[in-house]
Amino acid sequence: MKIKGNKIYLPKLGWVKFYNSRPIPNGFKIKSVTVRKKADGSYVSVRIEDESVTKFPETKLEEIKTVTGLDMGLGKLIYCSDKSAINNPKFATNKTTKRLQKIRQRRISRKKRHSNNRRKAQQRLSIFQHKIAIKRDAYQWEVAKRIVYKSDAIAIEDLNIAGMIKRCKPKRDEHIGRFLKNGQSAKRALNRLIADASWYSLTQKIEYMAAKSGKIVLRVHPRHTSQECSVCHHIDPDNREGEKFFCTNCGHVDDANFQAGINIKNKAINHYGLNIIKKVRRDLPEPKQLTLFQTPTSELTELKRRKQSASNGKRVVPGNLSEYAFQLSLFNQENNHPDRDSL
Repeated sequence: MKIKGNKIYLPKLGWVKFYNSRPIPNGFKIKSVTVRKKADGSYVSVRIEDESVTKFPETKLEEIKTVTGLDMGLGKLIYCSDKSAINNPKFATNKTTKRLQKIRQRRISRKKRHSNNRRKAQQRLSIFQHKIAIKRDAYQWEVAKRIVYKSDAIAIEDLNIAGMIKRCKPKRDEHIGRFLKNGQSAKRALNRLIADASWYSLTQKIEYMAAKSGKIVLRVHPRHTSQECSVCHHIDPDNREGEKFFCTNCGHVDDANFQAGINIKNKAINHYGLNIIKKVRRDLPEPKQLTLFQTPTSELTELKRRKQSASNGKRVVPGNLSEYAFQLSLFNQENNHPDRDSL
């Protein structure tokens, strides 16, 4: 395999023109070339290697000081344990995209089979779906970069996504012989949302960015992450009702998705035995309680002195008043004021 300018030499094909998007740096050797055919054309991926370049840094579990728990969602793409969320654009399941895809599929069905017009209509639909995949891929790389910079380690659930989007088993009545409702029609919309979110692809990008930045991705079991209370650790299916979380034991109220992110973080800390630094606010002084014969200090009387200095100021009456302004009481008369003539 050879590359010269905008031409590449491939076995059994010879020299082929291509768009060289990025030149190969000096000192790197070509290891392999992969040609992929997609909807809008063929792409060439060149794998290069330089042994003098250092590998990615590695972080040990003992060096981890901060952890961020991630809960995958559909309303929001990711719910973090620090009560922040990342939006889910829903590239393939939003209203506009679904309408355009439906129109293009209808145009294909109206064309004659095995005709050139049908092939062209199918090509337009493939390009449209390919653009959706490109937008989703670019957005996930941006999200992975934002998440990795949050902490030293990222805790995620070890989800069985293939099992989550699997079709429901059919139910058949033995006496009648007909198939009963199994909930597949209601689950179809959920399967489409999960496929559009592409959780597996997102976790793969997070793992790559973490390895590149010298950080670690920790996987935990997803059992009871959305049903456990992070305060009293009480597990009950009745704790969660939709997107709301209300602990039946201690009365803790929170968003169910943020609660799951906190539980994922706590599971990773306990399972891997991490030594996490707890954040403490040091900008405010700690409150002090006076004893019976204790003399108040300047720190304790600071608030009292501020109130006293504010009351001794010139602006006693609220509003933009001059130094000659005065306020009448209930029994004062306006004509008896001594400074009225001078005003």
